[in-house]
Amino acid sequence: SLADDAMEDCGFLKFTDNDLKSSFLQTLATMRKHRLFCDVILNVGNADIHAHRNVLACVSPYLMELFSAEQETQSGSGDGSIPSYRLNGGMCKIALQILVDYAYTATLEIPDVLVKDVYLAAWKLRMDRVVNECARHLIEELTPESCIETRSLPGITKNKAFVIAVDSFIAKEFAEVNQSPGFLQLPCVQIEVLYQTKQEMSLVTHNSLARLVLDWMKRQLSEDALSMPHLLERNHLLYLALDNSLQDCSDLPPGHESESELVQDYKRLVLKCPSNKARRKCLAAPIRPRVLIYSRDIGDREEVEGNFQPDWSVLGSIKVAENMFVSLVTLDGALTRISIQLRLNLPASVSPIHTPDALTLDPKEVDGPELFCEVAAMSGPKCGLGVAELDGKLLVCGGYDRGECLRLVEAYCPDTNVWTQCPNMLEARGRVQIAVIAGTTFAVGGSNGTTELDTVECLPAGDAAWRKCCRLPLARSNAGVCALNGSIYCIGGWNGQSGIRQCDALNIEEDRWQSVPPLITGRTQAGVTAFRGKVWAVGGSDAWNCLSSCELYDPEVDQWAAAASLLTARRGCGLAEFNGRLYAIGGSDGSHSLSTTEIYDEETKAWTQGPNLTTPRSNVSAVVVKDKLYAVGGFSGKTFLNTIEYLDPNTNEWTTFVAQKPGNPGVSVGEANGKETNGMIEGVNGSTNGVNGHRNGDSDVIINGKSMEEKLSIVLGYNSFGDEAINEAHNGDEMHEIVSN
Repeated sequence: SLADDAMEDCGFLKFTDNDLKSSFLQTLATMRKHRLFCDVILNVGNADIHAHRNVLACVSPYLMELFSAEQETQSGSGDGSIPSYRLNGGMCKIALQILVDYAYTATLEIPDVLVKDVYLAAWKLRMDRVVNECARHLIEELTPESCIETRSLPGITKNKAFVIAVDSFIAKEFAEVNQSPGFLQLPCVQIEVLYQTKQEMSLVTHNSLARLVLDWMKRQLSEDALSMPHLLERNHLLYLALDNSLQDCSDLPPGHESESELVQDYKRLVLKCPSNKARRKCLAAPIRPRVLIYSRDIGDREEVEGNFQPDWSVLGSIKVAENMFVSLVTLDGALTRISIQLRLNLPASVSPIHTPDALTLDPKEVDGPELFCEVAAMSGPKCGLGVAELDGKLLVCGGYDRGECLRLVEAYCPDTNVWTQCPNMLEARGRVQIAVIAGTTFAVGGSNGTTELDTVECLPAGDAAWRKCCRLPLARSNAGVCALNGSIYCIGGWNGQSGIRQCDALNIEEDRWQSVPPLITGRTQAGVTAFRGKVWAVGGSDAWNCLSSCELYDPEVDQWAAAASLLTARRGCGLAEFNGRLYAIGGSDGSHSLSTTEIYDEETKAWTQGPNLTTPRSNVSAVVVKDKLYAVGGFSGKTFLNTIEYLDPNTNEWTTFVAQKPGNPGVSVGEANGKETNGMIEGVNGSTNGVNGHRNGDSDVIINGKSMEEKLSIVLGYNSFGDEAINEAHNGDEMHEIVSN
């Protein structure tokens, strides 16, 4: 500018008035004290606080928006020239006065008894620096008596570091916390869990039992089977079912082998309650004892975003008496006390009624407990990812998390429950699908986070790097991709404006795309797979509306035809053939992520309802690996997911637990002798993933740098355990298993 040029030519005077900086706020505070030039009044209760809008807007984004919004109702005060704003929401007058003083002095002076009130007021006004300082002070001053009130602060879960620190304190000091008045005044859910032998009851650990009970309560509340008042109105009698979940004993059919007099009395009690619900499918109890191993301790709060769920978590648990436990959990964000009692269930005489879903084993085969561990999770949360089966492993390519599209490629081995790193793709690809032909993996289109892609790349079997392939005729993301008759099909997708009809097939030998007839209905986020020699496109979205329509392409006649419609319109569902039928898994109905599944039977040419996923998943991917149907990643409606689950063929229910096979790295009950492990489980971003997590090379298996005894928590199913394990359990309140090869 001319002024800058003049300064360079003629020189200039530069002066910094440090006294003005130090006196500026003091002068403003003096002006406010004498109400000079005050142009706003904050009203709390019956008190008026005079101030300057510019000053308050500088420290509070909430007040900045309030003052800027012309539609806000303003009422005159005094002579009518100064606007007045009433601040509702239970804000404390003294706390607001402290915050206004802070705006003029840059100094906080808060008596200990008012720190929580100031925290709440600062949180509502979005004064982040004050919120963080109050949180730091509250953490330093935590006691077993005060921590419950602190954890109950509104909005605390939005401050991740704060809630993790408070939860860690509660877990560490829970022996005292559970005796505090604040804990004893919380609403309490009464739970009883049935076991068939006293030996099994002696082996139950409080951490795992609390997690199982929390999972049961979450299902009841999430599926609207019970409301919170109904959970509190009576005791609930539960048993461990074949799918490794707790189930209500009222769901057992009459004549079931586990229906003792105790269960019959409970059923009569349930029938008298107005909250009685329709009967659900009964899952039998396992014949052999089961050990369920969780990968995270209650006190282990360094969780990746996909697992950080402060609204549904176990904060503390302890054994308080013989077969009696108490826990502190959050149920949809509300602190709740749980009382858990183990009950001995002496079965009635052998029932003449045959239970088809009950497992039967030769007593000679029952030589020890079945070991179940969590299915290992991916390296990070993601959805819109490509999946395929490759050499007996589950291959995952790309996808996107909350921040970016990914180049990452990893593979899961069902035999070892271990993830391994694979060569990364050349480009980051989210909203992508992949297909495998003759050992070569093809990643087709997708999005790099900025634009749709027309690029294609492949990883030939045995190669250490991806290669570029022939480009798509049209850039697109969220297309369906599958392999059929030696060709790769790319169906529909999103071109940046709408769901498209265009379909293309890649001739592998010529490395050339050829157009095939377009879809009847343009669709993006459709489930696409090959089924009985045809390409199926299921559901999806035209642009804004979810679709229930389905269509199939027959290569022999080279045309699309309409197929039976889904029961529920859904986009972003996983689609796969399993046991001769077509499964549509999860997705979104446009407003919610879905946990429902549907099954298409070619004989009836109709869709029927399938078993529900354990977690709602939209933009989920599905694949069959070694006779198991997997649902991989996705978005739950609140968080991106790093977990996978599979359909258990024995129970026809989805599960996140996998049986530990003999000889694999992991936990061996028979060798719980204090030996160190040969393998090494590495945590992902501070979290462990199942017993076998991620493995790099042939290194040893650890869990977040902690010994196995520090990390595992165990709960048993039915029937007795081995004497060796029983003796081990009697050595302490918790039974610890040792990893072995």
